[in-house]
Amino acid sequence: MKRYVIIFALTCFIAFLNGCDKGITPEPEALPKEAGFGGSIIFKGNWPQGVTRTHIVAFRTPLLSSKDFNILNLAFVSDSIPYGTRQIVYSSLINPIVPIKNGDYAYLAVAQSKTPALSLERKDWYIIGVYYINNDTTKPGTLNIPENTFIPDINITCDFNDPPSQPPF
Repeated sequence: MKRYVIIFALTCFIAFLNGCDKGITPEPEALPKEAGFGGSIIFKGNWPQGVTRTHIVAFRTPLLSSKDFNILNLAFVSDSIPYGTRQIVYSSLINPIVPIKNGDYAYLAVAQSKTPALSLERKDWYIIGVYYINNDTTKPGTLNIPENTFIPDINITCDFNDPPSQPPF
């Protein structure tokens, strides 16, 4: 009988040591992730003279006419990329001018301007890199950002010697 009491006491002691360390406190809820995207941008060739600003931009619908380049269609604008940059790793969550939200984006590009003041006119911007899926340069890739999801590896190459087709002016 004494042997059973010792075994029972040891079992209780082991259960106590391996038991809950915080009592019945519930586990904290996981914080929701922010919607966004990120990746790297590579710049090839020589930067053009006179560039005053370079940004990553996203539009909700394709740029089929100059009228599509407007404030209502513009869904994201990154912080400025420094002149002369060769490669940059970026995140849409870090210092955006216009923050991104979840949804579909039909046109994601890197654009440059030589105007001294920020302009929202299409004629003042030149596209130097476009996001394509699977290197299919025949059409811009659609970026889908589900709710509370960060999409990595959205990489863009900007080749100053071979720029992409320009959307309509």
